[in-house]
Amino acid sequence: MDKDPLRVLYVTPLAEMGGAERIVADLVALHDRQAVEPSVVFLRDGPLVTRFREELGVPTAVVPAPRLRRMLRARRARAALTRLIAEQRVDLVHSTASWGQLFGGRAAQRARTPNVWFQHTPPARRTLDVAAALVPTRAIIANSEYTAATQRRVNPLRRRIEVIHLGTRMSAEPRGARRRRGRAALGLGPSDFAVGIVARLQRWKGQDVVLRAAASLVHARPQARLFVIGGALFGLDRGYEAELKRLAADLGIADRTTFTGHRDDVGDCLAALDVAVQASVGPEAFGLGLVEAMAAGTALVAADAGAAREIVTPGADGLLTPPGDHEALATALLELCDDPARRGALAAAGARTACERFDATVMTRKVEALYRAVLGR
Repeated sequence: MDKDPLRVLYVTPLAEMGGAERIVADLVALHDRQAVEPSVVFLRDGPLVTRFREELGVPTAVVPAPRLRRMLRARRARAALTRLIAEQRVDLVHSTASWGQLFGGRAAQRARTPNVWFQHTPPARRTLDVAAALVPTRAIIANSEYTAATQRRVNPLRRRIEVIHLGTRMSAEPRGARRRRGRAALGLGPSDFAVGIVARLQRWKGQDVVLRAAASLVHARPQARLFVIGGALFGLDRGYEAELKRLAADLGIADRTTFTGHRDDVGDCLAALDVAVQASVGPEAFGLGLVEAMAAGTALVAADAGAAREIVTPGADGLLTPPGDHEALATALLELCDDPARRGALAAAGARTACERFDATVMTRKVEALYRAVLGR
């Protein structure tokens, strides 16, 4: 390894905490500073700017990126990024998602600086993804084999694709302490059976499927309660929360359903649950929420689509049900409610899987190794 660390500039489109932004935060925090010296530029202002600068202590900037049809402003944004790359004497530009690659990758090209592109969502044959695939890059990092397969179909220049599964932070604190703290925060009693979904409020995340499944559970098991954890992000699906609350009232479970909104103590909330549900009606590129639930030591039921089977071994460390099938989900929840031993076995196996395969520190070291490989160092 070179004596001096690699200077890596992260270009990330959004400054609100979604899944891709969480991964950037973990990479920045967990990098071996003798190997990588990170800096970050956001293409939109938001709460993460201050958090990265003050809490993570990394150089952080904002270069507002307009819509592509505003050609003059887009050129100015790329020019500003190019100057930043030169000023910081960056060794490598790491672009997040297609939007980040269109600006970060192009700026890296103009600055004659190598670039890698971390693709967090399955690309489609839309203008944004095709345009990003045409931007020069040393490697595309795919967060799953599922994402890699879709990327190959929208990769006319046959760029190098490397799969690096996402990871989550592993808490050293005993689960019992996190569970007690989380259950107190959620107002749960010792006999309550808590089911929850942790995801931003967006229709394709399937909160309505969980509500319909929970209706069967709650009406059959008086100790059951449902928690919808998360808020709206990025201005998507406005009004969806109100629709979900009306649905809960229509199903007769409003008094047993809690909408928590955004929470900063998601790890404690997951540990507080008896069963965590991922119910996306479309395929997840990876499913970071699955890994986080398993790491919390909570039994998991997930939709069988996208990369789910790259994470979950059905029946061993979690259960899978068909996407959008609230009846199958209700059956799984009832079974786990009535069988604490199986619930505990799934939770314990899931925690082992998370620790062995999806540790954020391991993910970070793999990314660092890729950086060195593409730079020949």
